[in-house]
Amino acid sequence: MKNNVCKINKNLTEYDFIHKIINIMSNLNNKFQKFFIATTITIIIGIVVFYIIYENIATKRFDTSIKNTTANTKVIDANTDHNQALDVSEYAKNQGVEIPSILINFDTHSDIYLNFKVLTPKGAGIENWINEYIAKNPKVDTIYWVMSKEAAKNNNMQIFFAENKKKDLAWGAPLFGNEIKNLDKYKFVKTPLYRQPYIQEFLIEPQTAIINEYEPNSKMVKILFDPKVQYRKIKVINCTEDTLPDFKNKKVFLSIDADYISNSGFDTAENFKLLKNSKQVTQTFYSMFNTIDKKNIRPEIISLSLSPQYLPRKHHKHVQQIFNYIIQTAGKTDPIQKYKRKYDPDPDYLRKTYHK
Repeated sequence: MKNNVCKINKNLTEYDFIHKIINIMSNLNNKFQKFFIATTITIIIGIVVFYIIYENIATKRFDTSIKNTTANTKVIDANTDHNQALDVSEYAKNQGVEIPSILINFDTHSDIYLNFKVLTPKGAGIENWINEYIAKNPKVDTIYWVMSKEAAKNNNMQIFFAENKKKDLAWGAPLFGNEIKNLDKYKFVKTPLYRQPYIQEFLIEPQTAIINEYEPNSKMVKILFDPKVQYRKIKVINCTEDTLPDFKNKKVFLSIDADYISNSGFDTAENFKLLKNSKQVTQTFYSMFNTIDKKNIRPEIISLSLSPQYLPRKHHKHVQQIFNYIIQTAGKTDPIQKYKRKYDPDPDYLRKTYHK
């Protein structure tokens, strides 16, 4: 009997020890769980607070950039199609605003056509509105085509940009590289636009808005240009935000196409796409206006174009809200309610219009 009692006591002692160990481990586990939960909550709160502070700082910088950029702006307009920038310039002239000699165009596309008659009863489209803009405004002599860095760094785009396609001159080739110059095909691979801007000279016939590349002493000049016609010389400078010069004390017309921000690839060279999410779209606007501010771009006129055929549909509402925010932050109003021009909604318009 005594032995049995001893065995029971021994078993109880062992059980108590094990139970105590379990309780200690449980308490440690509970403390660890509490510590882990508290730490996780603290980190989450910290991230949220940091994000709120960061967004607040970014928004304030955006506001400052907008206010600095629009300090001299007489007319700012948000529109749908990019050729409605012509309506904006005409409205500005009617308001007594002098059209600046410099146009800065943030765009995936050049919106310039070569060897193509633009001034017809139909008028310019979204693809060649700059031809008409130059022809109808005699003081305009310099165009800055600002391409996105993503487009400038794309290998296919760089090669396409440098191609010589003299056979396309009769078809109104879009402005990608100089057709007449004996251009090194790999120039833009060795010296891309985000490192060095590319400057081209052109002549425009004001009565038709036909633009052709001009290279002195070239045999093509005699073919392309009628010696009896009074042409105007213009410069087109292709660059990125990195290679834009400083515009301090220079009057400019600023045009922003939303497909510069995000591009679906529709009707774009090499099917180039630039797809972003909403946050990236907002950040690109922040960055772009920061660049515009730093480069001392103080436009007299600003046109903001949605380009719904090119901007991915999911961004339409968001970008329109940003446009409205820019105008409101600038302390301006959007003055134009009706436009003469619009995009041809016919999906077959390129083939019918340009026989392509």
